[in-house]
Amino acid sequence: MLNFIITLLLICSVNTVFANSEPIEEYSNQLQELMTDLQERDVPQEWFLSNLERDNFTFYPRVEHFFNNMAENRVRRGEISVLDYKNFFGIEEKIRKGLIFIEEHYDILSEVQKINGIDFELVVSILGMETNFAQERQRGNFYVFDTLVSQYILLSNRRRFAVNELSALYRFSEKIDKDIDYFIGSFAGASGWGQFIPTSLEYYFKSIDGVDKNTDIFSIEDTLVSIDNYLALHRLNKNTMDSHEHRYNAVYAYNHSDAYVQAVLYMYKQLKKR
Repeated sequence: MLNFIITLLLICSVNTVFANSEPIEEYSNQLQELMTDLQERDVPQEWFLSNLERDNFTFYPRVEHFFNNMAENRVRRGEISVLDYKNFFGIEEKIRKGLIFIEEHYDILSEVQKINGIDFELVVSILGMETNFAQERQRGNFYVFDTLVSQYILLSNRRRFAVNELSALYRFSEKIDKDIDYFIGSFAGASGWGQFIPTSLEYYFKSIDGVDKNTDIFSIEDTLVSIDNYLALHRLNKNTMDSHEHRYNAVYAYNHSDAYVQAVLYMYKQLKKR
């Protein structure tokens, strides 16, 4: 009886979500599989269904196209060079904006640097690459829950990723007491000024005052502390800061792209120099 009720709820959800889209039958089985996978990770089915049934739930049928056209993937495929990548992101302009950002936030940046001994210019460089120093138009317009569900349905190679990230999204949203619409960001499922995916939010993101309920992924202060925390937990600290290898590895952990790391480290060196 319970399985019958769950199936009915899923069919209603799919009817709502995919109205005027592809045939419902194509997705109902996958949604049931996703719910089962999430339940195995102690994610309540009520949470999944209620978020699936939201009035503003958005299915992203072009998510595969977005991944294929990522600048990092285009470099990897040899379609553009690292220099093209840097020009695409306007690295020289970011350096100029980075200097202004440092001047405006020098006090908090100095405090962040004292925590682990990581140069704040490196933290600033990552913030610049991710959201152009917390620029409002870089907030993103993809609901994280929705794009992860879309990835599970459309991209077989990202099903495990989607389940892991949805599970972390549930736990983190409960931890900081935010509803699902708060988490908006990129098509890949990253959100906040530091563009953390949910598992990274869960493990690395924190409030500057240490109080979970005060955590705000759209707080510049919380983001700076959390980027610093991420790098520190990937073996970058006052004793390893002068090591190019350690800097490279820590930034690579943040984004598994050599082009991204080269761009960040170039910005870092220019900001330090100036």
